Amino acid sequence: MTEKMNPDDVEAFLTAHPDFLQDRPALLAALNLPHGGQGAVSLVERQVAILRERNITSRQKLAELSDIGKENDRLLNATRDTILALLSAETKTDIAVIWEQQVLSTFGAELGSLVWFDPDNQDNPAQSVAQKLLARGDTISGVLRPEEMEALFPSVTCEGSVALSSIRRQEEVVGVIAVGATNTQRYQPEDGTLFLDYLAEVIGQLPLWA
Repeated sequence: MTEKMNPDDVEAFLTAHPDFLQDRPALLAALNLPHGGQGAVSLVERQVAILRERNITSRQKLAELSDIGKENDRLLNATRDTILALLSAETKTDIAVIWEQQVLSTFGAELGSLVWFDPDNQDNPAQSVAQKLLARGDTISGVLRPEEMEALFPSVTCEGSVALSSIRRQEEVVGVIAVGATNTQRYQPEDGTLFLDYLAEVIGQLPLWA
């Protein structure tokens, strides 16, 4: 009397011996898997299909990594060019003008802004909005309401998104730099702000405060 085999035992054996069918072409040819409800497909064909799917997925991941690498290279070059441009500034006003120019031309952002904080001018809408946003942390990224966007970017009167980083002079927050877009999906909370933070740190070290 033949003892009935447990399918789980067969599966475990084949998993532990992946080369078992390699030298048994007759057995391999006899094995078939259902395919789409019509007819059957050989185990080899099915395995080839799986490997092809995995290869496609791997290529897609490699392409994504390549795109990320290219974007990081672009941002690194833009950061370097912006720092070199900022070194030519002679006043805080120069720094703000250069920053906004570089954000648009070198980084290719839609909107750019630099807001200096003035303790004697708390009625400045841009300063009020920036200080309110900084209550969430030194760096924020996400959607802003129309009035918040207009305060930071006077030409904008609609909802949008922004990435913002604080400028520190030693331990004191003296301003913010921001990049923005009228597209609410452009800057999201999960986005990294490494290059923006780095530039904010550089600006905070510039010995130009007239």
